[in-house]
Amino acid sequence: MIRYLSGVYGGLWRRAGSLDYELRRTAAAFAFLAALAFGVCAACPSLGQRLADYLAALLGGMGAEEERLSAPLLFAGSLRACVVVMLYGLLPFLYLPALALGMNALALGGLGAWYLHQGHSAAAWLAGLLPHGVFELPALVLSMATGLCVCGHLSRRLLGDKSALSLWECLALISRMLFLAAAPLMAAAALMEVYVTPAAASFFN
Repeated sequence: MIRYLSGVYGGLWRRAGSLDYELRRTAAAFAFLAALAFGVCAACPSLGQRLADYLAALLGGMGAEEERLSAPLLFAGSLRACVVVMLYGLLPFLYLPALALGMNALALGGLGAWYLHQGHSAAAWLAGLLPHGVFELPALVLSMATGLCVCGHLSRRLLGDKSALSLWECLALISRMLFLAAAPLMAAAALMEVYVTPAAASFFN
């Protein structure tokens, strides 16, 4: 993935410098926090139940309780999340994309532990996650890493580091990452979630 993006972005990727590092660091942090949340919620099932109830109420309030999934709506919602996470990076010094990273990782790990605590098998959980997750999770990690990278460059720029990317270069990096990486991945994830994930999950119902 990093080699592909480096070829697509060319000089801008080389100037960003730290983006490949942020990708690795973000992926590692996401995996660690998800595993931590899984372990904590597995040890204390009441926490997993509270998390599940909270997310159910949140998604219900957003109108996500409709029985029939719509690929365009899923794509639009997921892409909006990627855009927001990337744009968080335009606020220097705050590193807000890290907050999104933590929340998504904790939700994934915590809900996994809760799902298994309900008596479902690990195979059923993976069948309901992997078909679309293999596209959606990389898109989220890419978006978070981009936001963190942009925030770092703008923070350094404001501190007088002329080697850091300018605001316009950061916007160019965000737009290219969005349209050339996140959007295609999220489109594939939406299609898989509508047409493949339900069929895979049905084998375990």
